[in-house]
Amino acid sequence: MNMHPRQALGWALLGVSALLLLTGFGITHHTLVGPLTLGLLGKATAQVLHTLLWGPFLVLLLLHCGRSG
Repeated sequence: MNMHPRQALGWALLGVSALLLLTGFGITHHTLVGPLTLGLLGKATAQVLHTLLWGPFLVLLLLHCGRSG
């Protein structure tokens, strides 16, 4: 399967956006998200990942907006 770069960019943005949402919920609702992720995403881990994901999210978003125009 040969994926067009624009399509790959969209899927990457969707994945990073989903992770950003999940880690955001992991920070605010850690008592719910922790057990749902089998303890892999605690409040501290969610905070670190959420902070680290902002850079890739913004880069992908800018590339996506620039390519769609």
